[in-house]
Amino acid sequence: MRPWATPAMRDVFSDEHVLRHALAFEAALARAQLAEELIDASAAQAIGTACDTLAPDPAELAEQAAFAGTLAIPLVTSLRQHLGDHPAARLVHLGATSQDLADTVLMCQVKAAHAVLLPDLERLCAALAGLAREHAACPAIGRTLLQDATAVGFGLRLAQALAGIDFAWAQLDAAIATHARLQLGGAA
Repeated sequence: MRPWATPAMRDVFSDEHVLRHALAFEAALARAQLAEELIDASAAQAIGTACDTLAPDPAELAEQAAFAGTLAIPLVTSLRQHLGDHPAARLVHLGATSQDLADTVLMCQVKAAHAVLLPDLERLCAALAGLAREHAACPAIGRTLLQDATAVGFGLRLAQALAGIDFAWAQLDAAIATHARLQLGGAA
């Protein structure tokens, strides 16, 4: 992660959170399959418990994922080993793909990152609004085609920047509400 990311944002994208989201995906998949009567209650319970109790070393799992090209392969292997001889072991990740897991984990991270950004955005908008009011009458050089033009209010420029940020955030809110969802294209 880049050094300019906050600790909270680095945490959102940490190996530990990737693992937590991936295990939540596998547990939710088992619950959904139970609801659709694709697996029985014993299997769903066993998979859910395995997801709750599996505690692999995130660094080791990340190394295995890098070698496999995906987190799904070593994670599913670990869950199956954790379940041992239980019949549910063969039902882990049933019908899902590695991409389903990766995309869902990413959307969980996007939603979490959105929440981390919100307080900073609120502070930024409040500061811009305050500065726009404070400098409403301050003249600033206008520009047209990179040349000086008629003076404009500096407060207006700040208000326009605020409007752009508000618009972009609203678009992000809408995109997250619409697209930050479970991905389950399923295996062929």
